[in-house]
Amino acid sequence: MHNKYDLNNTHTKIYHETCAEFEEVRELCLQENNWLRGNYIKEKLIVEEHNGYAVAYQTSTGEPIMMAGVFNNGRYPKNIARMVNRLYMFPKFRSTPVDIVDGFILAHEKIIYPLMAVNDFECYFITMQNRAKKTKGWWNVWKRSMQSASNNYWTEPEGYLQTCPWDVQKCWQNFVYKDTVPDTFANWNPKIIDHDTWLSLPEGA
Repeated sequence: MHNKYDLNNTHTKIYHETCAEFEEVRELCLQENNWLRGNYIKEKLIVEEHNGYAVAYQTSTGEPIMMAGVFNNGRYPKNIARMVNRLYMFPKFRSTPVDIVDGFILAHEKIIYPLMAVNDFECYFITMQNRAKKTKGWWNVWKRSMQSASNNYWTEPEGYLQTCPWDVQKCWQNFVYKDTVPDTFANWNPKIIDHDTWLSLPEGA
């Protein structure tokens, strides 16, 4: 099947520590002054805190297309990790509503599955904060497209999972998960809050 990104013209490099090559990629990312830019500065995106940080490159040009990592760093049980942490798609390669599934196919084939291949976590979860205070609209589009691209690879619970230790909206996020060992997520049994509880929290800085 045709894919916008020509998967045969892409390759993945996984970084476990920063280097000049990765810092060139970071600088390209930071040229975009969007609302999430602060997530990618050196103080917030620390390669060494990840269990691998992957960059998908267009092979013919050497340009980075997408990047993200696997993250635990002691924040979660040792057998559980957050997947596609600090995810970024470079502007030139961003999907449109017409080809968004192609972008998620690329994410799985060139970021998610390669990162899983070099790790042995028993459960991976992916989170996203709401783009507007009272709606899950973008999350629902994102989730449907991701599931379509991966043949419903992910489990879709309701509610919000806490991703950082502060009790504010930005630290409780929509999520999906994948057990590589059955019942790992259930045995973790993290606290999950519903939408009304989430609405009652302060937004957070």
